[in-house]
Amino acid sequence: MSLDGMHESARLTYSSEDSIAARKEIFRLLGTYDATPEETERSLGLFLRGSLLARFLAVAGAYQRIVGIPGDILDVGTWRGQTAVLCENLRAIYEPLNFTRRVVAFDTFDGYAGFKGGESHSDAHADGTYAVGGAPYASWLRRLLTLHESSNAMGHVTGKHTVIEGDARITIPAHFANHAGALVALAFLDLNSLEATRSALESIWPRVAPGGAVAFWQLTRRELQGEGQAYLEVIVGSGGHRLESVPTYPGLCIAIKS
Repeated sequence: MSLDGMHESARLTYSSEDSIAARKEIFRLLGTYDATPEETERSLGLFLRGSLLARFLAVAGAYQRIVGIPGDILDVGTWRGQTAVLCENLRAIYEPLNFTRRVVAFDTFDGYAGFKGGESHSDAHADGTYAVGGAPYASWLRRLLTLHESSNAMGHVTGKHTVIEGDARITIPAHFANHAGALVALAFLDLNSLEATRSALESIWPRVAPGGAVAFWQLTRRELQGEGQAYLEVIVGSGGHRLESVPTYPGLCIAIKS
């Protein structure tokens, strides 16, 4: 079955029919909200569903863990860039004077890459799915991040984010080759395929600072076992760490380096 660009949440849900209907009505009301653009922007909380708020709180909680720990924040498999944008804004909230913290977003922007036959039990996860338009979208995300940076505290100090387009199996090693001394404070992984996730971890985990973390969005998901396998192969046995799930969003699991 072709998804035609649909996010899997459009088809996979644990919600009741009444809950789905309410969600659609909330979205409809957002589109018809009678207010000025400025008032609408300040009122987006009216339309923020609890499940998405839980995800935002999970990202904020992960960020709070690494305030005071040196290193960059990586969003690997950024898709549309929401986590990267959240981290840029959280940086401005929690540590506005930390100009050395950079947010680096990686994605093909042409969909997943690296899945092997039979690896995924979901047709939403295969090479090419979740494409958002390639290079034009990457350029759009760069502009959006710059606008957020400019609107935040100390916005005149620019260059605190990077969007890197391409296959992460190539772009992450190249990024570190160009930044030989780079440390990682926090990395979000959402590549899902075993090969791509393993490759990312092999590059990232040795650079995670003590107390830093790697956050997995799909670590314990039965339909997608690539993250779990890569975690077992690369992190377990490679050194001290502890693994925790996030109370507000249990699907997000965080490996914290000792």
